[in-house]
Amino acid sequence: MSGTRLKICAFVILTLAMMSSGAIADDVKVKISGPGAVDANTIKAGEKVSVDIYAATDTARTGFTLGFTLKSKDISNVIHVADSGNGLNKNGDIKGHNGWNDKSVWDFGGVFAVERDWDGKLPELLGFGGLSIKKGWEPTDLTKTISFEIIVPEAGTLVLDSAYYPPGGKWLFSSPPRLAGPSSPGWDGPHTFKVVK
Repeated sequence: MSGTRLKICAFVILTLAMMSSGAIADDVKVKISGPGAVDANTIKAGEKVSVDIYAATDTARTGFTLGFTLKSKDISNVIHVADSGNGLNKNGDIKGHNGWNDKSVWDFGGVFAVERDWDGKLPELLGFGGLSIKKGWEPTDLTKTISFEIIVPEAGTLVLDSAYYPPGGKWLFSSPPRLAGPSSPGWDGPHTFKVVK
């Protein structure tokens, strides 16, 4: 193989490796927990369930935006479990975990919960954002970062999907260009949950 061909092959392999490592470097995954979680894909109607958002990065991050929607063709509403004063929002049903609950990671005001349409009537739209000036989010394996608690009062099918909300416009984990620049994290959704009596 000629030197030029060898260099081109090496470049292609290196590029593909960088692209594939970038695709799995920043990840968002969702699980459910609590009394209403029958198994990974089933929710018991009338019981409190926590929708848990896990995230991972292999690069120091200084900002993020994420958005989610809850929707259903046969369920008309959900109940947001109030826990006033103990969450990221006034109602307390949205919580941060592992440094996302205070200003220890996102030191410019903590994690912001953007409740554009978070009134219990489906579909629901919820966004999150955070910014760090001093410390930032250090590289971490998959860890629980955000959760929200709901009760689904009736049987049917509930779908959690990714969504955009103004002004964010997209999912993004950001860093200064000298570190890594922005990344759109991968995720394991949408998730379809069967709600049973």
